[in-house]
Amino acid sequence: MKVLDLFSGLGGFSEAFVRHGCDVIRVENNPLLQDVPHTQVKDVIEVRDYLFECNNRGLPIQKPDVILASPPCLYFSNAYSGPKAIYYRKFGNLDDYEPPMGLLQATLDIIKIVKPRYWIIENVKGAVPYFHKYLGKPQQIIDAYYFWGNFPKICTQGATIPTKAEIDRRHSPLRANYRAQIPLPISMGLLTGILEQTTIEYWS
Repeated sequence: MKVLDLFSGLGGFSEAFVRHGCDVIRVENNPLLQDVPHTQVKDVIEVRDYLFECNNRGLPIQKPDVILASPPCLYFSNAYSGPKAIYYRKFGNLDDYEPPMGLLQATLDIIKIVKPRYWIIENVKGAVPYFHKYLGKPQQIIDAYYFWGNFPKICTQGATIPTKAEIDRRHSPLRANYRAQIPLPISMGLLTGILEQTTIEYWS
């Protein structure tokens, strides 16, 4: 199984796929994370533009079976120090707050080009009203993690999902990446759901 993990950070979203022996490519633009296994330091927009060029020129494209994506939540988070909360304190409402959506659009462009069998986008609760125009309602919610896409149900029954506070590294330069890291039980639940998918469409 070929897996493309966009905005991969510390690799939590695709970790179960790596352990299972899947062919995983992680795309992350933070050079501090270049030593995370399977990581290529690239910008997702750069990847999108490359695929657009290949597609327009009729060049062959290696197509993944699964795309995982967890775009940065900075502009959607309700954290006190985040842009959204700062805007609210300044203007008293969020009526005209417009977070940048370019990274989500680039992700959707990649999905449209390569047409993976499964794709899943993760973000925080605060992203829901802004993602709705592009993706509708979340398909699944697991604690603080909201998921959109085309994927089988993620089963985490009996698993302990650590809170973002529990995985926080307050004094680390990678603090945001630790807080954003998707826990292994979620990655394992997604992998299991995909492996157990036995529809005729999956066999084709």
